[in-house]
Amino acid sequence: MAIDIAAKLRAVADIIEGRVVNEDPRVAICVKGSVLGFPATLEAIHPNWPFGVMYYVETQIIEDPGKTKLSEPLNLTVCPRFGRGLMAFFAHLFLFEARGMSVNDKRLESRFIISYNDGAQAERYVKYPGNPDRIQRLEEFSKFSELTVRSDAGLYLAQPQSFRALDLDICRETFRLLGELGQVLFEAF
Repeated sequence: MAIDIAAKLRAVADIIEGRVVNEDPRVAICVKGSVLGFPATLEAIHPNWPFGVMYYVETQIIEDPGKTKLSEPLNLTVCPRFGRGLMAFFAHLFLFEARGMSVNDKRLESRFIISYNDGAQAERYVKYPGNPDRIQRLEEFSKFSELTVRSDAGLYLAQPQSFRALDLDICRETFRLLGELGQVLFEAF
Protein backbone atom coordinates (compact mmCIF):
# COMPACT_ATOMS: atom_id res chain seq x y z
CA MET A 1 0.00 0.00 0.00
CA ALA A 2 2.90 2.39 0.61
CA ILE A 3 3.84 2.16 -3.07
CA ASP A 4 0.25 3.03 -3.97
CA ILE A 5 0.45 6.21 -1.85
CA ALA A 6 3.84 7.14 -3.34
CA ALA A 7 2.53 6.66 -6.89
CA LYS A 8 -0.55 8.75 -6.11
CA LEU A 9 1.66 11.50 -4.63
CA ARG A 10 3.72 11.60 -7.83
CA ALA A 11 0.54 11.69 -9.91
CA VAL A 12 -0.82 14.65 -7.92
CA ALA A 13 2.57 16.37 -8.26
CA ASP A 14 2.28 15.90 -12.05
CA ILE A 15 -1.25 17.37 -12.03
CA ILE A 16 -0.09 20.61 -10.42
CA GLU A 17 3.38 20.53 -12.00
CA GLY A 18 5.02 20.42 -8.60
CA ARG A 19 6.84 18.26 -6.11
CA VAL A 20 6.14 16.08 -3.09
CA VAL A 21 7.23 17.69 0.18
CA ASN A 22 8.30 15.21 2.84
CA GLU A 23 9.78 17.62 5.39
CA ASP A 24 6.53 19.19 6.61
CA PRO A 25 5.97 17.97 10.21
CA ARG A 26 2.36 19.25 10.33
CA VAL A 27 0.97 16.85 7.76
CA ALA A 28 1.70 13.39 6.37
CA ILE A 29 0.79 14.32 2.78
CA CYS A 30 2.00 17.54 1.17
CA VAL A 31 2.30 18.31 -2.54
CA LYS A 32 3.25 21.79 -3.75
CA GLY A 33 3.00 23.11 -7.28
CA SER A 34 1.15 25.70 -9.31
CA VAL A 35 -2.21 26.18 -10.98
CA LEU A 36 -2.57 28.92 -13.63
CA GLY A 37 0.61 30.48 -12.25
CA PHE A 38 -0.58 30.55 -8.64
CA PRO A 39 1.13 28.52 -5.90
CA ALA A 40 -1.04 25.49 -5.11
CA THR A 41 -0.85 22.94 -2.31
CA LEU A 42 -2.62 19.69 -1.52
CA GLU A 43 -2.35 18.48 2.08
CA ALA A 44 -3.74 15.70 4.23
CA ILE A 45 -3.07 15.14 7.92
CA HIS A 46 -3.10 11.40 7.34
CA PRO A 47 -3.69 9.42 4.10
CA ASN A 48 -6.49 7.28 5.56
CA TRP A 49 -10.05 7.84 6.68
CA PRO A 50 -11.35 9.90 8.60
CA PHE A 51 -8.88 12.59 7.52
CA GLY A 52 -9.80 14.55 4.42
CA VAL A 53 -7.82 16.46 1.84
CA MET A 54 -7.20 20.22 1.83
CA TYR A 55 -6.51 22.30 -1.28
CA TYR A 56 -4.86 25.75 -1.20
CA VAL A 57 -4.42 28.22 -4.05
CA GLU A 58 -2.52 31.38 -3.12
CA THR A 59 -3.47 34.46 -5.12
CA GLN A 60 -1.54 37.09 -3.14
CA ILE A 61 1.97 36.18 -4.19
CA ILE A 62 3.62 39.54 -3.52
CA GLU A 63 2.49 42.49 -1.47
CA ASP A 64 1.99 45.63 -3.56
CA PRO A 65 3.15 48.59 -1.41
CA GLY A 66 1.58 51.12 -3.80
CA LYS A 67 -1.86 49.57 -3.59
CA THR A 68 -4.17 51.49 -1.31
CA LYS A 69 -6.57 49.53 0.83
CA LEU A 70 -10.04 50.97 0.30
CA SER A 71 -11.82 48.45 2.45
CA GLU A 72 -11.35 45.33 4.49
CA PRO A 73 -10.30 42.28 2.44
CA LEU A 74 -13.08 39.91 1.39
CA ASN A 75 -13.51 36.84 3.58
CA LEU A 76 -16.18 34.53 2.11
CA THR A 77 -17.09 31.02 3.28
CA VAL A 78 -19.28 28.63 1.30
CA CYS A 79 -20.58 25.33 2.74
CA PRO A 80 -23.04 22.96 1.05
CA ARG A 81 -26.46 22.53 2.60
CA PHE A 82 -27.55 19.14 3.97
CA GLY A 83 -31.20 19.76 3.28
CA ARG A 84 -32.40 21.20 -0.01
CA GLY A 85 -35.86 22.11 -1.16
CA LEU A 86 -38.58 21.02 1.27
CA MET A 87 -35.98 19.21 3.40
CA ALA A 88 -34.27 22.56 4.10
CA PHE A 89 -36.99 23.38 6.62
CA PHE A 90 -36.42 20.13 8.51
CA ALA A 91 -32.63 20.44 8.30
CA HIS A 92 -32.88 23.91 9.78
CA LEU A 93 -35.29 22.77 12.48
CA PHE A 94 -33.75 19.43 13.53
CA LEU A 95 -30.10 19.70 12.46
CA PHE A 96 -29.80 23.39 13.38
CA GLU A 97 -28.50 24.16 9.91
CA ALA A 98 -27.80 27.87 9.47
CA ARG A 99 -29.79 29.87 6.98
CA GLY A 100 -26.71 31.71 5.74
CA MET A 101 -26.28 35.27 4.55
CA SER A 102 -27.88 36.62 1.39
CA VAL A 103 -25.95 37.26 -1.83
CA ASN A 104 -29.12 37.94 -3.85
CA ASP A 105 -28.82 34.69 -5.80
CA LYS A 106 -31.58 32.26 -4.83
CA ARG A 107 -30.04 29.39 -6.79
CA LEU A 108 -26.78 29.56 -4.79
CA GLU A 109 -28.52 30.31 -1.49
CA SER A 110 -30.67 27.19 -1.88
CA ARG A 111 -27.57 24.98 -2.35
CA PHE A 112 -25.04 26.64 -0.03
CA ILE A 113 -24.70 28.30 3.34
CA ILE A 114 -22.77 31.48 2.64
CA SER A 115 -21.14 33.79 5.17
CA TYR A 116 -18.95 36.84 4.59
CA ASN A 117 -17.57 39.99 6.13
CA ASP A 118 -18.49 42.44 3.34
CA GLY A 119 -21.82 41.97 1.57
CA ALA A 120 -21.06 44.12 -1.50
CA GLN A 121 -17.74 42.40 -2.25
CA ALA A 122 -19.18 38.94 -1.57
CA GLU A 123 -22.12 39.54 -3.90
CA ARG A 124 -19.76 40.91 -6.57
CA TYR A 125 -17.49 37.85 -6.32
CA VAL A 126 -20.28 35.29 -6.23
CA LYS A 127 -22.12 36.92 -9.15
CA TYR A 128 -18.97 37.51 -11.23
CA PRO A 129 -19.58 36.01 -14.71
CA GLY A 130 -19.02 32.27 -14.56
CA ASN A 131 -18.43 32.05 -10.80
CA PRO A 132 -21.87 30.68 -9.82
CA ASP A 133 -21.39 27.81 -12.28
CA ARG A 134 -17.79 27.23 -11.13
CA ILE A 135 -18.84 27.02 -7.49
CA GLN A 136 -21.67 24.60 -8.31
CA ARG A 137 -19.42 22.43 -10.50
CA LEU A 138 -16.78 22.47 -7.77
CA GLU A 139 -19.35 21.13 -5.30
CA GLU A 140 -20.58 18.50 -7.78
CA PHE A 141 -17.06 17.22 -8.51
CA SER A 142 -15.30 17.49 -5.19
CA LYS A 143 -18.22 17.26 -2.72
CA PHE A 144 -16.37 19.85 -0.62
CA SER A 145 -17.34 20.56 2.96
CA GLU A 146 -15.98 24.12 3.00
CA LEU A 147 -14.70 26.65 0.48
CA THR A 148 -13.04 29.79 1.86
CA VAL A 149 -12.16 32.76 -0.35
CA ARG A 150 -9.91 35.48 1.05
CA SER A 151 -8.91 38.36 -1.20
CA ASP A 152 -5.73 38.95 0.83
CA ALA A 153 -4.58 35.30 0.69
CA GLY A 154 -6.36 33.00 -1.78
CA LEU A 155 -8.66 30.00 -1.73
CA TYR A 156 -8.96 27.04 0.63
CA LEU A 157 -11.11 23.98 -0.01
CA ALA A 158 -11.73 21.09 2.39
CA GLN A 159 -12.76 17.78 0.86
CA PRO A 160 -13.90 15.10 3.33
CA GLN A 161 -12.52 12.24 1.20
CA SER A 162 -9.25 10.66 2.35
CA PHE A 163 -6.12 10.88 0.22
CA ARG A 164 -6.10 7.12 -0.28
CA ALA A 165 -9.65 7.24 -1.73
CA LEU A 166 -9.03 10.42 -3.76
CA ASP A 167 -9.81 10.11 -7.47
CA LEU A 168 -7.07 11.79 -9.53
CA ASP A 169 -9.52 13.07 -12.16
CA ILE A 170 -11.54 14.77 -9.41
CA CYS A 171 -8.32 16.23 -8.00
CA ARG A 172 -7.37 17.60 -11.45
CA GLU A 173 -10.80 19.16 -12.00
CA THR A 174 -10.87 20.60 -8.46
CA PHE A 175 -7.53 22.32 -8.98
CA ARG A 176 -8.65 23.60 -12.40
CA LEU A 177 -11.83 25.14 -10.97
CA LEU A 178 -9.96 26.58 -7.96
CA GLY A 179 -7.45 28.10 -10.37
CA GLU A 180 -10.24 29.76 -12.35
CA LEU A 181 -11.84 31.10 -9.15
CA GLY A 182 -8.39 32.30 -8.04
CA GLN A 183 -7.86 34.06 -11.39
CA VAL A 184 -11.07 36.03 -10.83
CA LEU A 185 -10.01 36.83 -7.26
CA PHE A 186 -6.57 38.00 -8.43
CA GLU A 187 -7.81 40.15 -11.31
CA ALA A 188 -11.00 41.68 -9.92
CA PHE A 189 -10.33 41.96 -6.18
